[in-house]
Amino acid sequence: MKPKRMRLHALPAFLGAVLLSCLPLGLFAQKKDNTFLDQTEQKKLAPALQQNDARQSSAGKFRVQVKDSALFLKWLQEQKLSINTTKVAGYKNIILVSDVADSELKQLISSPYVTFIDKPNRSPREESEFKDADLTFNKINYVHSIYPQVNGENLVASVKEDAFDPTDIDLKNRTLPSPQASSTQSAHATTMATIIAGAGNSSPLGKGVARKAKLVSSDFKELMPESSEQLLAVGVSVQNHSYGVGVENYYGLEAAAYDKQTYTYPQLLHVFSSGNSGTETAVDNPYKGIAGMANLTGQFKTSKNTLSVGAIEANRQIGARSSKGPTYDGRVKPELVAYGKGGTSEAAALVSGVSLLLQQSYRDNHNGTLPPAALVKAILINSADDAARPAVDFDSGFGNTDAKGALKTMLDKRFVIAAVAQNEEKTFTITVPADAHELKVTLVWHDPEAEANASRALINDLDLTVQQSGTGLTWQPWVLSTFPHPDSLKLPAKRRADHLNNVEQITISAPEAGTYTLKVKGYQVSEGAKDFSLVYEYEKGLEWTYPVQGSSLIPESINRIRWDGSKQAATGKLEYKSAGSNTWTLVNDAVDIATGYFDWQAPDNVQVAQLRLSAGSQSITSGSFILANELALKVGYDCDNKLMLFWPEAAGALQYQVYQLGDTYLEPLALTPDTILVADKSQLTSSRFTVAPIVQGIEGAYGSTIASDRVGYTCYIKNFLPRFIVGNTIVFNLELSTLYELASISLERADEKGMFQTIKSINPVTQLTSELSDPAPKLGQNIYRARVVSKANQSYYSQSETAYFVNEKFMQVAPNPVASGQDLSVLVEADPVTLQLFDQLGRLVRESTELGAIKTLSTLNLPAGLYIVRARSENGKFTSSSRVIIL
Repeated sequence: MKPKRMRLHALPAFLGAVLLSCLPLGLFAQKKDNTFLDQTEQKKLAPALQQNDARQSSAGKFRVQVKDSALFLKWLQEQKLSINTTKVAGYKNIILVSDVADSELKQLISSPYVTFIDKPNRSPREESEFKDADLTFNKINYVHSIYPQVNGENLVASVKEDAFDPTDIDLKNRTLPSPQASSTQSAHATTMATIIAGAGNSSPLGKGVARKAKLVSSDFKELMPESSEQLLAVGVSVQNHSYGVGVENYYGLEAAAYDKQTYTYPQLLHVFSSGNSGTETAVDNPYKGIAGMANLTGQFKTSKNTLSVGAIEANRQIGARSSKGPTYDGRVKPELVAYGKGGTSEAAALVSGVSLLLQQSYRDNHNGTLPPAALVKAILINSADDAARPAVDFDSGFGNTDAKGALKTMLDKRFVIAAVAQNEEKTFTITVPADAHELKVTLVWHDPEAEANASRALINDLDLTVQQSGTGLTWQPWVLSTFPHPDSLKLPAKRRADHLNNVEQITISAPEAGTYTLKVKGYQVSEGAKDFSLVYEYEKGLEWTYPVQGSSLIPESINRIRWDGSKQAATGKLEYKSAGSNTWTLVNDAVDIATGYFDWQAPDNVQVAQLRLSAGSQSITSGSFILANELALKVGYDCDNKLMLFWPEAAGALQYQVYQLGDTYLEPLALTPDTILVADKSQLTSSRFTVAPIVQGIEGAYGSTIASDRVGYTCYIKNFLPRFIVGNTIVFNLELSTLYELASISLERADEKGMFQTIKSINPVTQLTSELSDPAPKLGQNIYRARVVSKANQSYYSQSETAYFVNEKFMQVAPNPVASGQDLSVLVEADPVTLQLFDQLGRLVRESTELGAIKTLSTLNLPAGLYIVRARSENGKFTSSSRVIIL
């Protein structure tokens, strides 16, 4: 009796999906409804162009890869194809063709010299609306506080999009010239540059991840990688790409070019935003029709040797709009997520900044040599905190970026850089301590570019395993199902050999203490030995990440505090105490430790404090931090050679640190116990200032910087304006910037000779705002100014202001004579008023009803001569007339 065949569709859906996921993904690619090309020809044409509407949208423009450009151009002439060609700078065998009809495209595909035809440049779009910044979420603030010397100094990041503003004070004097920069500036580019390397000169919110790095701009209108030589000439080691071109998911010429560049220059790291199309459905790859998956926004993001970054929100949920994987061949993208309330743009910029910190840390400990980008990538992936589903997934990749864990990995040298040949195995031994919660190991290698439209991008395949030395137990990497069905793509990762990705990761929960052997084998190495980077870490216990020593929190406000090592489910107790006190005050005794954060309503008093978190036998105490509001610095006066700055008192602060903006960064100007600083302007190097309180030796956050040369800052006088320009009383409002060392204020009026005479004085001055009136103004125009006198008997004056005094019978017309076509100004008290203009024969030639302090009457197209202007109020109580001559 023959055994029965088991039909695959008869299996349970879950089991069937798992079995099918082990088969080559290409078997499941949905057949395209396309009669334009045969199967052989389709291999030469980008999947995104195989539909007729897609080809039409390219407007007859294509990017063509050829075997030999000279022979290809000669072939075009022989075929008498009237196609425009342009060489792509930096790529001798890639040519841009235009004015190509469908019939000509088919002829191009058949050319023996054409290897692939791809989309031309598309219109890139920025991928975020910047919402806010929170450097605590990815523990960047921890690095800034604990490792202030790791700041990106002498490294260069490129921002590829429109140009950022090089005059922005947070980027001051750290922008390098670039012939590849766009001529168009954008606020988005400036924001990305600030996130990566902002100096914090404008405010603490203007402080980026790597605040001492330099920046260069590159135009994203060219989607191919720019000249490697030009990037390296200015020292670029990280390039940020926070843009997309719509959902594309195939391995095209751009993806291959990025892989080639990074393989040729292995220290160069490209960081891409995954995209803000997470709710869209792919239309041109094997995952066509699966909602919310495989929607990366650009084929260049499918490159193997780059990083793609999605967005995670404050609630630790992956942003719904954050684009997700897999790539067309089932690889994991994005590899990481980072905080991005407004989108994946800012998430990518954060990771670019952290990458610079890792590069600096390695360089400073390796004789000035930069690390391989594969090592930076491996450390970022290995140190990431798990997000979304356990282990790896297509939403968050390997997890949420952890700057603290990444930098500690680099500083502790928990990595290996080595190489392995075909069938060769390298082993490395590590010792795991008794209190480790998890062991994590990640392998990353750079792979040469694959052929465009390759069914699988991976060329060299290495295998990672971890073995416990004492027991022989062996663990394989986490691998995801790649079967094109939404249920399959969301299945939990399973342990098995990975022959698809050039990133492999193994985690072991609650590992036994002892020796473990990390093994890397050359499963399929095409030639020679393949370089790789291997990274490991073991998590241990709870640790505060915010606040840390020297942090500044806001009193009487909710502050989100954070800790690490929180995978175990437990309930904890949170307490705080003031510095110098031994009494702990309970905040909450039912804190969910696994969340990793708590929203603490801080007390309302300025002080130095500590927090304590206890869970079971564990208890962690934060470093001393300050509770203090940012101080609003103001300009008191800007007089001659003296500048006075002042700010509100901070309770408990015995000193204040005043900063001025130096050539590049904020620099200390003065340390004072007072809330007023009078500075000699000849000693100042800037017009930008800020101040921070100091409480018990800990400096609080400084406030937003102010510009003392801003319009409106004068010597004592902030505003001097008439209440009414025209009226039957004359009253001025005077606003002062400070009363410091002020003796008196006066209102002065110009006489017939233009000399100002004092009308009214106030002494002493007790308030910043005053009303100054003239009890006896003259009819018509009056000119006034305010005068202030300091206790040093120095006088300072406001600008001159004109006010018109009128009564119920007063009327004045100006100018007189008036040029034909020029408006007449009529000054009367009544409102509204009907204005009439009569010629010498008494004929009415103009009439209008006017409102306002000064009415106008047109003389357009009126001949020269004598005219009569008559004004009449609406109620008839006011009537007056005046002669006027039109020239």
